Amino acid sequence: MKIGLVDYALYLPEKRITAEELSPLCNVPAEVLREKMGIHQKRVGGKDDQPGRMTVKSCKSLLEKTGFDPMDVDMILYAGETYAEYVCWTVGIMIQEEIGAKNAYAWDLSFRCAGLPLALKVAKDMMTADKKLKNVIVCGGNNNAQLVDYQDRFQSFMFNLGPGAFALLLREGHDQNEILDTGIITDSQFHSDVIGLTGGSLNPLTQEMVMEMAADPEKTRKFNLTTLPDPESMKKRLAEASLPNFAKAVRLACDYSGVTPADLGFIGVVHIGNRAHYALLDELGIDREKTVFLWDDGHCGQADPLIAMDYGISGGKVKDGDLTALVGAGTGYAFCCTIIRWGK
Repeated sequence: MKIGLVDYALYLPEKRITAEELSPLCNVPAEVLREKMGIHQKRVGGKDDQPGRMTVKSCKSLLEKTGFDPMDVDMILYAGETYAEYVCWTVGIMIQEEIGAKNAYAWDLSFRCAGLPLALKVAKDMMTADKKLKNVIVCGGNNNAQLVDYQDRFQSFMFNLGPGAFALLLREGHDQNEILDTGIITDSQFHSDVIGLTGGSLNPLTQEMVMEMAADPEKTRKFNLTTLPDPESMKKRLAEASLPNFAKAVRLACDYSGVTPADLGFIGVVHIGNRAHYALLDELGIDREKTVFLWDDGHCGQADPLIAMDYGISGGKVKDGDLTALVGAGTGYAFCCTIIRWGK
């Protein structure tokens, strides 16, 4: 039984910040942001551009685009950030209410910025196993840009973060845009290298913290930001492991799908530095023309591979019959790739 992608929609805030505007905020020269980190511009959100709210917008756009009745949705799989509007909250159930999918059930999958490829696999596998699931929405949003400490030079790999959201409609028996297989790598040596140290169950807000923050504005500033417990070690280990893990995830996805990297017609990759992006294509033996780099969007989280594919479709790089790889990666660290046979 084939599971096909009926259509998709993206929500991306229109406002952008240029490398020249970002430079003084993070104390990185504009030419370094542009040439080394691949940021010509990046998306910037407003107060309402939060994960759940953005995802609702993308889902409503998808339903309007397809004319699909939300009452016919059987499941909503939210694969965006669980760092969302509220703590201890199931984002997918709110989306279900907002789009009127009364007959569906909804749940959240957490895999950081590797969430989109994994969610496609999970949705396909569930639809294959459960004949009651005929129509499934996979969606997600991300605004982890709010977590980044621009005054910490070790967090420069996150300076590309910006907000964004996506939604896809999958259907049983749909004979276009077939979801093939997925390669997944989790490299556990990085399990606690990027964390939000305060505000969780281990370190909840206390009166003592409030008093310390009242006396020290710097502690207040850092309370909601990401922490790197051992940045030097992480940088060294990630430099050694990142490319092999990316490449292995793509090769596994191809192998499980019965194809090779040379068969790929297009590859959409989560926003990483432009040098690393093209090094991955070179490692896999994929022509550099078979991709789109997100120079003017930055890293919009889980949506990145779909944003790249959207540019590829509109630019004529993705054609009917093309094998398209969607590649994500997230802190923890996870690397994931799903293959789609685009078109008929």
